[in-house]
Amino acid sequence: MQPLNYYYYNVLESFEKPSDVPAVQLQEGYDLLYHYGGRVEIDLVERAQKAHADGQSFPWYEALDDEQRDKLRQALSDTNPAKILKLMQRNGYASVLYQHARKGYPPEPAEQAGAS
Repeated sequence: MQPLNYYYYNVLESFEKPSDVPAVQLQEGYDLLYHYGGRVEIDLVERAQKAHADGQSFPWYEALDDEQRDKLRQALSDTNPAKILKLMQRNGYASVLYQHARKGYPPEPAEQAGAS
């Protein structure tokens, strides 16, 4: 399997609709996904599944058909963040993942200081 950073790069390059995520947010999201090494993808799917089980709605998750949800569950049980990213992208929800990365995983203070 290719390293995750290589995989992320290829997925980002293959976006059919680059406007799904504004360029600045896309880069921030990419940087966070790379930095956290798969934890963002795992966290998002775990939250979506828990919300679904509790009767709450994650609209993007509810919009998936049963087959796609099963594939996400399998990727989660295999601890395969690259597969989660690929499924999100194929279903048109990669922007949800990048927004989750930006909102739920802000840069650490040392990273923010280094960027100034």
